[in-house]
Amino acid sequence: MTDIRKQIRHPLVESISLEGREVTEAVLRRIKGKDIRGMDRQESDIDKTAYIICQLAGWPPEAFDLLDAEDIDGLGKIIEGFMGRRKRA
Repeated sequence: MTDIRKQIRHPLVESISLEGREVTEAVLRRIKGKDIRGMDRQESDIDKTAYIICQLAGWPPEAFDLLDAEDIDGLGKIIEGFMGRRKRA
């Protein structure tokens, strides 16, 4: 069954400070075609990941550098789910 929710909330393992406020969760909206085009313009896989996480969360690009690795992994799994992909173990 396809998940049709418009947004997914992901509580952060480690909160981050963005624009003077503490952020304790990422709220990701679903991916649009423009997001995929923008992601494809990025050079490396990590830049693609940083771009799409910040784009979907509505965060500035520098927010990615503040995220805990566990949060990056969790957010990446959510994004893969949006795109109908599953990571192989």
